[in-house]
Amino acid sequence: MNPKQFLTAAFVLAACVYGGAAMPDSFEDSLLLNGRWAKADSCLCASAPAVSVSFRANAKEVSFDIEGEARFRLDTDGKPGEYFTILGRTVQKVALAKDGREHLYRLVKVSESNPGKICLHGIALGKGGSFGKRPEPSRRRIEFIGDSFTVGYGVEANGPEDGTPFEKTNTAKAYSFLLADGFKADYQINAVSGRGLVRNYANIVPEWTLASLYEYTVPGSIEQEAGGADQGPKTAGIRWDFEQFHPQVVVVFVGINDFQGEPPYADAVQFKRAYAALLDKLRSLHPGVKFLLVSTKTWPNDALTPVVEEIYKDQVAAGHADLLYRLVYTENTALHGHPSEMSQKMLANDLRPLVARLGGWLSR
Repeated sequence: MNPKQFLTAAFVLAACVYGGAAMPDSFEDSLLLNGRWAKADSCLCASAPAVSVSFRANAKEVSFDIEGEARFRLDTDGKPGEYFTILGRTVQKVALAKDGREHLYRLVKVSESNPGKICLHGIALGKGGSFGKRPEPSRRRIEFIGDSFTVGYGVEANGPEDGTPFEKTNTAKAYSFLLADGFKADYQINAVSGRGLVRNYANIVPEWTLASLYEYTVPGSIEQEAGGADQGPKTAGIRWDFEQFHPQVVVVFVGINDFQGEPPYADAVQFKRAYAALLDKLRSLHPGVKFLLVSTKTWPNDALTPVVEEIYKDQVAAGHADLLYRLVYTENTALHGHPSEMSQKMLANDLRPLVARLGGWLSR
């Protein structure tokens, strides 16, 4: 194998490994990562929707050594490309452009891992292929904190019972990814379906609300944290290092699961306290960050919006001028009553000028 044909994730914080020989260039000189990634047992592991790996290469094919269960899309020069599905550890080969030129590739995990993970063990190019210079990070950085609406849960379904969440979820078609991609921004989509800020839908796994999951790079389970489960590379319990990514804009779209479905719902006072604490935490972690607070109608009694509106008014009254608020409406005709592809596009279009205003991003 040509020494430039193989890139392993084993030295994520140290050196690239080409054909078994350590090279002096750092890992960052080859791959651009978006989303939360962790090094564990000589691989790169992630859980969040839409985590991605970007690289430049001149090659006729590429193979990804991936472990886990997830759907992926490989984009070329910013254009959506081929989808493939991984079930277990697989070396997935994908044909590339055969024009003899270098292209920018991006591997995106479009499905959700709730609460599982995927591990990238390596990337190999075909005969004669070579990696190019690492893609440059964007000067724009955006984070999304949310639930299934932000994940793009079931977005590809043609009706409420069309398929399964694994088959029909595609975060690359969610408003969050569409906004980040449209602004050509580096991003994190820290969202988990069915979870609320203080109360999950139907009170499922009450110990793992968004507030608790948010602290981790790869959320695991109580058993994993206690060391009682053996599920591959040990990532549970690894907390996210917030110094790794400083967003300029954070879109907060939380609370649907706190106030929707069967009662009892979240306590409004507790929710408001937790919401304000999250904003204060983010201000402390990322000085100068701006916020877009988003709310929508919840079933059956539309209990979320009045609470978020109060939070926004309280923030303004307290002297905070770093946030905007938006009430949005969606057409929930996709899987299990979630926004359709068209609705996600409309949602992105609705929020785009507000994000641009907050970030000072007047052009793409």
